[in-house]
Amino acid sequence: MTLLEVILSLVLLGGTVAVIGELARSSFQSARFARDMTQAELMAESILAKIRLGIIPMEPAYEIPVGMGSTHRTDTVVDTHALAEGNANTVLWLYSVDVVNLTDFLVEIAVTVRQNIAETRQPTICRLVRWHALEPEEEEGEE
Repeated sequence: MTLLEVILSLVLLGGTVAVIGELARSSFQSARFARDMTQAELMAESILAKIRLGIIPMEPAYEIPVGMGSTHRTDTVVDTHALAEGNANTVLWLYSVDVVNLTDFLVEIAVTVRQNIAETRQPTICRLVRWHALEPEEEEGEE
């Protein structure tokens, strides 16, 4: 083999390794995003169900920590980037609730769940909206 052939083969090998490394990094990013989005959607669905059942009051709220009332923290994932930087958040997920009266008997409930990380790291945000029919109020004196 000549020196030129060896250099050319090393360049091709290096380019192939770089492409494979970029594909692996991209797939890990996509998997992390899918995991976070799925987790955020499940938390938002759970909060909406608790609101409709009356466990959580049907009133506006802003950036409430998710899962603070439970004794086990199955709804959190360790923020490894923040942990490596030495400033890990104690709460990884926050939720907000917006309640809008559409009519006398129909309410729009919007729940937004987001990661409690810096905006520069592009936190995952999920917003779910449901309409909820209110029970008609009974007038006093009727039997």
